[in-house]
Amino acid sequence: MSRYLRQLAGLALMGLLAACGASSQTSGNFSQSDALALAEAAQGDLQLTGAMLGDASSTAFSAQGQADSLEANAQAWGLPRRNVLILRAVGIMYLPLASSANCSINTTPSTPTDTDNDGVPASATTTYNCSYTGPGNTSYSLKGSIALQDTNDNQPYSGYSVAFDRFASRLAGNNFAIERTLQGSYSIDKQDATLFKITKNYTHTVTKTVFNNTYTGSLAFNVSKTYAPDNDSNSDPWDAGTFTVDKASPGSATWTRNNNTRNLIWYTDPTLHWNRTVCQNPLGRLMNFDSGAKEFVYINPAGEKSTLRIEFSGCGQFSVTLNGQPVE
Repeated sequence: MSRYLRQLAGLALMGLLAACGASSQTSGNFSQSDALALAEAAQGDLQLTGAMLGDASSTAFSAQGQADSLEANAQAWGLPRRNVLILRAVGIMYLPLASSANCSINTTPSTPTDTDNDGVPASATTTYNCSYTGPGNTSYSLKGSIALQDTNDNQPYSGYSVAFDRFASRLAGNNFAIERTLQGSYSIDKQDATLFKITKNYTHTVTKTVFNNTYTGSLAFNVSKTYAPDNDSNSDPWDAGTFTVDKASPGSATWTRNNNTRNLIWYTDPTLHWNRTVCQNPLGRLMNFDSGAKEFVYINPAGEKSTLRIEFSGCGQFSVTLNGQPVE
């Protein structure tokens, strides 16, 4: 089985569990299927965080391009390197050739300026309108746009922002389809030599069909958090570091699934540790965390609390629990 199908099979399995989880199995006021769906959306946010801090250097892409056509074809389309990591984060593992009649990808300006060669142009917007078939007869589509802006294009790691405008990715295979839509923005900004501020104000919507089961879930983020690099200022600050959202000042998120909308708070407990140096898998899903946890908390009008916890125990290895019980 190709790596594409192995990764898609994993996505389909998660979708099958989320779509078929028995709603009668409740813990607090979240069902098992609620918890699985929320966990997937939360993992999607972690993957976008991975895309934010992933290695977009020309050296890294040169090495990856030898083993993976995504980088090579993306280069032919003129995509900013950071965009390729974002595509990976939403499950896109393949792009067609630039001569494909079924795909239109346009970046404005056509040759973006990237003076500091960090993979983020000074300012560029890429618009997608694609529908194509990849390895293993997996079908893909890409719509909408992604805009990148470097905080200081003369200084690597100064920070940058990403804005999504109705950006939608869809992949479908045998008996499953997954569509993800992103609207809004996130940014990372250098505060001083030892601290970065990450701000997220975007909505991630997932529509998934597995066999004859379809559901839609949407998670809207509004939060600021800090990232503190492990290493000194002479090294790449995004190699490793800690993410903190203080429990005393948590982030907010609005979770909508089917006809239910819930206002959540979330925080790190303990702080999440990012370790790109040790954990990086260029062809993987950018989950390069090796310790720490995120908790999402909902308190219903009756005062009952549901806590979803995603905890990392090693590189990309994590468990999901609802009120202390495994989510299965």
